[in-house]
Amino acid sequence: MKITKVEPLLGQGTVVGSWVLAKVTTDEGIVGYGEGTRHAGPVISEAISWLEPYVVGMNPFDTETIYWKMYDRTQYVWGAVFSCAISAIESALWDIMGKAVDKPVYDLLGGKVWDRVSLYTHIGGGSQINLMGVEEGIRAADDFGAIAERAKDLKNRGFSAVKTFPSGRYQSRGTTSAFTEFKPSLQMGRKVVLESAAKLEFIREQVGDEVEIAVDVHGLNVMSAVRLAKALEPFDLLWYEEPVHPFNFAALKQFRSETTIPIAMSERLHTIHEYGELLDTKAVDILMTDLQWNGGVGQTKKIAAMAEAHYIPVTLHNCNSPLATIINAHVASTMPNFINMEFMDPDVPWRDDVITEPLQVENGQLILNEKPGWGVDINEEVLAQHPYDRAGGTYEARGLNY
Repeated sequence: MKITKVEPLLGQGTVVGSWVLAKVTTDEGIVGYGEGTRHAGPVISEAISWLEPYVVGMNPFDTETIYWKMYDRTQYVWGAVFSCAISAIESALWDIMGKAVDKPVYDLLGGKVWDRVSLYTHIGGGSQINLMGVEEGIRAADDFGAIAERAKDLKNRGFSAVKTFPSGRYQSRGTTSAFTEFKPSLQMGRKVVLESAAKLEFIREQVGDEVEIAVDVHGLNVMSAVRLAKALEPFDLLWYEEPVHPFNFAALKQFRSETTIPIAMSERLHTIHEYGELLDTKAVDILMTDLQWNGGVGQTKKIAAMAEAHYIPVTLHNCNSPLATIINAHVASTMPNFINMEFMDPDVPWRDDVITEPLQVENGQLILNEKPGWGVDINEEVLAQHPYDRAGGTYEARGLNY
């Protein structure tokens, strides 16, 4: 079997405004779909097309060789764009392999460890405000009434973990631009720290002791990260996500020495080498990775195995399309140290229409079918009905410009 064609597919999505997919075709007529969704979708789509000549003619079963060939051809311009493009193509190969041998991908990866994949979603921001207007979304992120309604809904639907964000995340911080458009400072003042602690205390009251709570700050300076951590320590968090940016491990180690809260890092790393260095810091308690950003299925399995050797659990970052949710779930179901996966709830109304059967979520868990490959294909006609529009993205249209 040989690869004959690689095509990018681009549609309108949620958090990052676009969904970036790869369609890989073989000379035996088997088609596989993968994903590399991230910000700047059209740029990643172009990178997928640029990589096509290095992939055409190769055997799709040679995933290691294909990954390293693509990496080798891009290592001098390495970064998020090409890592996502490679992830899209690489994950499509696993779909092809599964279809070729009539097996779901999880069977090719060692079989299921988990029959159902545990999910977490957002409260007090994030996907909760995906489909809202600017004012409504800002209000819902910090309004205790909206948070109480959200908590009741998530508990009723069986979610065992939720993630929230610091107070005022979606509001202007007194700069000439909205905070969400431009971050001139990583500083967090006392008022926001106290408001964030009050928000966490209220969420804990609403969800009770049986639901885990995580907090995502997307990187502060060390002083602010420590200050916020001290205020949040009483709430027994599942994790404190990216207290500092992942580009200075010395700062991470400095922060680690100042708090007892479990630290989750880092969705923004790209290679097994970067994750290896992160683990070497001994400053991370939960390893977070994004299969659509880190090079694909094979690299995610390696990253998880490195974490397993350090007795560290893994959570999967996933703010992408329903195909990404399925892909992540196949891999997560085979990882002994997997704990949960991010889930966009709510999502765009056409989410389940772009795949050939809807996501099956029960009691805060995703259930995979037993069909070959990913078990779903892409409805390309439906995807084409929702073309990417930078000005019309669900965040961009509200002026948040993520």
